[in-house]
Amino acid sequence: ALFALVLVEMLASQQTSMRGSGVMLRAPKPFSAPKVSRGSLQVTAALSRARKQETVEILKERLNSSAIVFGMRFKGVNVATLQKFRKILPEGAQVQVCKNNLMKVAIEQTEGWSELKANGCTGENAWVFVSEDCIPETVKSYYAFEAELAKEAKAAAPKGTEPPKIGDVAVAVMDSKLLTPAQLKACENLPTKLELITTVALLAKQPATKIATGIKAVSTKLATAVKKVSELDEDTSKIVGDLAKA
Repeated sequence: ALFALVLVEMLASQQTSMRGSGVMLRAPKPFSAPKVSRGSLQVTAALSRARKQETVEILKERLNSSAIVFGMRFKGVNVATLQKFRKILPEGAQVQVCKNNLMKVAIEQTEGWSELKANGCTGENAWVFVSEDCIPETVKSYYAFEAELAKEAKAAAPKGTEPPKIGDVAVAVMDSKLLTPAQLKACENLPTKLELITTVALLAKQPATKIATGIKAVSTKLATAVKKVSELDEDTSKIVGDLAKA
């Protein structure tokens, strides 16, 4: 008891001397997270909304300029592989990865693509937008890419097991209509816009030649008729039309 009393007196003496020297012992403060101002949160939310709206506008623009749009499942596809797919696409085709909710908003604000929302805005999609100028090339590029993915997946799968499907089509729409995988595959054989123009020109060439020949013949006959009139044909009862038949 005497020892404890002496110890208490010593501690009290130390605290008194420390107060006199200006040194105070304080208990450590508990850890607390840094405070975030309300204004900072509002700015962050506003920026997030602006980015989402910008994405929606880009999607709407691409929907409006596309003849075919299809969603490709990219689960299991890494960023490098997706970039490789982007590079093999022809000019006029674009790939975009976005949240399904943003794609739904863009579809709702654009005519002709409701089937995409009804049948494909689930899971992980990379959306492929195809203009009318490059439908066959894009479809061929996609199926070549899918075949390469399937080959790689088969090589990586354990022997005797079925490899997972990677990069398959979730949904495809053309002219407001849902396409089956077989119908999308058949688009490989569609003529390009340039081929269509060339075909039309070839088809029009023969009739155009005949029309030109006819116009030339008519003008020749009219010239002959005018010449005969100028020479005062003896039969004054004839008219230019009669002379043109000569």
